[in-house]
Amino acid sequence: MEQTKVVLTRAGLISLSLSLMILASSCVSVRRFNESGNLRTADGDRRDFERQTARDELGAGSSDRAITARQYLKRAEKNLDGKSEREQYYKAKPHLKNDLERLQFLELDSTAARDRYLNAKGINGDQISHPFEMQSLVDQNDIAAGMTRQAVKESWGPPDDVEIAGNPLYGNEKWKYSEQVTSSEGYMTEKRTVTFEGGRVVGWETR
Repeated sequence: MEQTKVVLTRAGLISLSLSLMILASSCVSVRRFNESGNLRTADGDRRDFERQTARDELGAGSSDRAITARQYLKRAEKNLDGKSEREQYYKAKPHLKNDLERLQFLELDSTAARDRYLNAKGINGDQISHPFEMQSLVDQNDIAAGMTRQAVKESWGPPDDVEIAGNPLYGNEKWKYSEQVTSSEGYMTEKRTVTFEGGRVVGWETR
Protein backbone atom coordinates (compact mmCIF):
# COMPACT_ATOMS: atom_id res chain seq x y z
CA MET A 1 0.00 0.00 0.00
CA GLU A 2 2.87 2.32 0.79
CA GLN A 3 4.48 1.88 -2.65
CA THR A 4 1.16 2.67 -4.35
CA LYS A 5 1.01 5.96 -2.47
CA VAL A 6 4.44 6.96 -3.79
CA VAL A 7 3.38 6.22 -7.36
CA LEU A 8 0.14 8.17 -7.04
CA THR A 9 1.69 11.28 -5.53
CA ARG A 10 5.01 11.58 -7.36
CA ALA A 11 3.43 12.99 -10.54
CA GLY A 12 2.41 16.11 -8.63
CA LEU A 13 5.66 16.50 -6.74
CA ILE A 14 7.70 17.95 -9.59
CA SER A 15 4.97 20.44 -10.56
CA LEU A 16 4.66 21.60 -6.96
CA SER A 17 8.44 21.73 -6.56
CA LEU A 18 8.98 23.81 -9.69
CA SER A 19 6.17 26.19 -8.73
CA LEU A 20 7.61 26.70 -5.25
CA MET A 21 11.12 27.21 -6.61
CA ILE A 22 9.94 29.77 -9.16
CA LEU A 23 7.94 31.60 -6.45
CA ALA A 24 10.90 31.55 -4.07
CA SER A 25 13.21 32.79 -6.82
CA SER A 26 10.83 35.66 -7.60
CA CYS A 27 10.58 36.63 -3.94
CA VAL A 28 14.34 36.71 -3.58
CA SER A 29 14.65 38.92 -6.65
CA VAL A 30 12.08 41.43 -5.31
CA ARG A 31 13.66 41.55 -1.85
CA ARG A 32 17.12 42.10 -3.22
CA PHE A 33 15.87 44.76 -5.61
CA ASN A 34 14.53 46.72 -2.66
CA GLU A 35 17.74 46.33 -0.70
CA SER A 36 20.42 46.74 -3.33
CA GLY A 37 20.64 47.05 -7.09
CA ASN A 38 24.05 45.37 -7.01
CA LEU A 39 22.66 42.31 -5.24
CA ARG A 40 19.82 42.07 -7.75
CA THR A 41 22.31 42.20 -10.62
CA ALA A 42 24.50 39.51 -9.02
CA ASP A 43 21.49 37.26 -8.46
CA GLY A 44 20.36 37.73 -12.05
CA ASP A 45 23.85 37.01 -13.36
CA ARG A 46 23.96 33.78 -11.34
CA ARG A 47 20.63 32.61 -12.76
CA ASP A 48 21.73 33.53 -16.29
CA PHE A 49 24.95 31.57 -15.79
CA GLU A 50 23.03 28.54 -14.45
CA ARG A 51 20.64 28.67 -17.41
CA GLN A 52 23.44 28.95 -19.95
CA THR A 53 25.30 26.06 -18.31
CA ALA A 54 22.16 23.93 -18.45
CA ARG A 55 21.62 24.84 -22.12
CA ASP A 56 25.23 23.94 -22.96
CA GLU A 57 24.88 20.56 -21.24
CA LEU A 58 21.59 19.70 -22.95
CA GLY A 59 22.31 21.10 -26.41
CA ALA A 60 21.05 24.08 -28.38
CA GLY A 61 17.74 22.46 -29.38
CA SER A 62 16.59 21.77 -25.82
CA SER A 63 13.18 23.03 -24.67
CA ASP A 64 12.77 25.72 -22.01
CA ARG A 65 11.15 23.13 -19.76
CA ALA A 66 14.16 20.80 -20.03
CA ILE A 67 16.59 23.65 -19.36
CA THR A 68 14.60 24.80 -16.31
CA ALA A 69 14.46 21.24 -14.96
CA ARG A 70 18.25 20.92 -15.34
CA GLN A 71 18.75 24.21 -13.46
CA TYR A 72 16.64 23.04 -10.54
CA LEU A 73 18.26 19.60 -10.56
CA LYS A 74 21.71 21.17 -10.24
CA ARG A 75 20.51 23.20 -7.25
CA ALA A 76 18.89 20.15 -5.65
CA GLU A 77 22.09 18.15 -6.09
CA LYS A 78 24.08 20.88 -4.34
CA ASN A 79 21.65 20.73 -1.42
CA LEU A 80 22.05 17.00 -0.77
CA ASP A 81 22.66 16.65 2.95
CA GLY A 82 25.42 14.34 4.11
CA LYS A 83 27.45 11.49 2.68
CA SER A 84 24.67 8.86 2.78
CA GLU A 85 22.26 11.04 0.78
CA ARG A 86 24.90 11.83 -1.83
CA GLU A 87 25.98 8.20 -2.15
CA GLN A 88 22.37 7.01 -2.50
CA TYR A 89 21.53 9.62 -5.13
CA TYR A 90 24.61 9.30 -7.32
CA LYS A 91 24.35 5.52 -7.28
CA ALA A 92 20.73 5.77 -8.44
CA LYS A 93 21.16 8.73 -10.83
CA PRO A 94 22.27 6.77 -13.94
CA HIS A 95 19.21 4.51 -13.59
CA LEU A 96 16.69 7.37 -13.35
CA LYS A 97 15.41 8.16 -16.84
CA ASN A 98 15.62 11.95 -16.97
CA ASP A 99 15.97 15.16 -14.94
CA LEU A 100 12.28 15.23 -14.01
CA GLU A 101 12.47 11.74 -12.54
CA ARG A 102 15.64 12.70 -10.66
CA LEU A 103 13.87 15.74 -9.22
CA GLN A 104 10.92 13.58 -8.20
CA PHE A 105 13.34 11.25 -6.45
CA LEU A 106 15.03 14.12 -4.60
CA GLU A 107 11.63 15.50 -3.52
CA LEU A 108 11.07 12.40 -1.36
CA ASP A 109 11.61 13.35 2.26
CA SER A 110 13.99 10.65 3.51
CA THR A 111 16.55 8.10 2.38
CA ALA A 112 14.10 5.36 3.44
CA ALA A 113 11.40 6.79 1.15
CA ARG A 114 13.93 7.00 -1.66
CA ASP A 115 14.93 3.38 -1.09
CA ARG A 116 11.29 2.34 -1.39
CA TYR A 117 11.00 4.33 -4.62
CA LEU A 118 14.06 2.59 -6.09
CA ASN A 119 12.85 -0.83 -4.97
CA ALA A 120 9.48 -0.22 -6.63
CA LYS A 121 11.27 0.62 -9.90
CA GLY A 122 13.63 -2.35 -9.69
CA ILE A 123 16.79 -0.23 -9.59
CA ASN A 124 18.00 -0.83 -6.07
CA GLY A 125 20.53 -3.34 -4.77
CA ASP A 126 22.71 -5.69 -6.81
CA GLN A 127 19.93 -7.03 -9.06
CA ILE A 128 18.99 -4.13 -11.34
CA SER A 129 16.35 -4.46 -14.05
CA HIS A 130 17.44 -2.80 -17.31
CA PRO A 131 15.04 -1.34 -19.89
CA PHE A 132 14.22 -3.79 -22.70
CA GLU A 133 16.48 -2.13 -25.30
CA MET A 134 19.42 -2.06 -22.91
CA GLN A 135 18.89 -5.67 -21.85
CA SER A 136 18.87 -6.72 -25.53
CA LEU A 137 22.31 -5.13 -26.00
CA VAL A 138 23.61 -6.84 -22.88
CA ASP A 139 22.36 -10.20 -24.19
CA GLN A 140 24.28 -9.58 -27.45
CA ASN A 141 27.45 -8.51 -25.57
CA ASP A 142 27.14 -5.07 -27.14
CA ILE A 143 27.10 -1.53 -25.73
CA ALA A 144 25.57 1.81 -26.73
CA ALA A 145 25.51 5.44 -25.62
CA GLY A 146 23.40 5.91 -22.50
CA MET A 147 24.13 2.49 -21.01
CA THR A 148 24.89 2.35 -17.30
CA ARG A 149 28.09 1.00 -15.79
CA GLN A 150 26.18 -2.01 -14.49
CA ALA A 151 24.91 -2.84 -17.99
CA VAL A 152 28.38 -2.50 -19.53
CA LYS A 153 29.82 -4.75 -16.83
CA GLU A 154 27.17 -7.37 -17.58
CA SER A 155 27.83 -7.07 -21.33
CA TRP A 156 31.63 -6.88 -21.47
CA GLY A 157 32.62 -7.99 -17.99
CA PRO A 158 34.65 -6.07 -15.40
CA PRO A 159 37.23 -3.68 -16.93
CA ASP A 160 40.95 -4.35 -16.72
CA ASP A 161 41.58 -0.81 -15.54
CA VAL A 162 39.48 2.17 -14.41
CA GLU A 163 40.46 5.85 -14.59
CA ILE A 164 38.34 8.13 -12.39
CA ALA A 165 37.99 11.86 -13.02
CA GLY A 166 37.18 13.91 -9.92
CA ASN A 167 34.96 12.59 -7.14
CA PRO A 168 34.14 8.88 -7.71
CA LEU A 169 30.53 9.58 -6.65
CA TYR A 170 29.85 11.45 -9.90
CA GLY A 171 30.53 8.49 -12.19
CA ASN A 172 32.96 10.19 -14.59
CA GLU A 173 35.23 7.33 -15.57
CA LYS A 174 37.12 5.57 -18.34
CA TRP A 175 37.02 1.79 -18.44
CA LYS A 176 39.80 -0.02 -20.29
CA TYR A 177 39.60 -3.52 -21.73
CA SER A 178 42.22 -5.67 -23.41
CA GLU A 179 41.14 -8.76 -25.35
CA GLN A 180 42.73 -11.31 -27.68
CA VAL A 181 40.87 -11.46 -31.01
CA THR A 182 41.49 -13.30 -34.29
CA SER A 183 42.61 -11.49 -37.44
CA SER A 184 43.99 -12.31 -40.88
CA GLU A 185 47.44 -12.30 -39.29
CA GLY A 186 46.46 -14.54 -36.38
CA TYR A 187 45.74 -13.39 -32.85
CA MET A 188 46.09 -9.73 -31.92
CA THR A 189 45.35 -7.62 -28.86
CA GLU A 190 42.32 -5.35 -29.16
CA LYS A 191 42.12 -2.47 -26.71
CA ARG A 192 38.81 -0.83 -25.87
CA THR A 193 38.13 2.31 -23.85
CA VAL A 194 34.62 3.21 -22.66
CA THR A 195 33.96 6.74 -21.38
CA PHE A 196 31.25 7.42 -18.78
CA GLU A 197 29.81 10.74 -17.65
CA GLY A 198 27.38 10.72 -14.76
CA GLY A 199 27.51 6.92 -14.75
CA ARG A 200 26.34 6.55 -18.37
CA VAL A 201 28.25 5.75 -21.57
CA VAL A 202 29.02 8.82 -23.70
CA GLY A 203 31.52 7.19 -26.07
CA TRP A 204 34.03 4.42 -26.69
CA GLU A 205 36.93 3.58 -28.97
CA THR A 206 38.63 0.42 -30.16
CA ARG A 207 42.22 0.13 -31.37
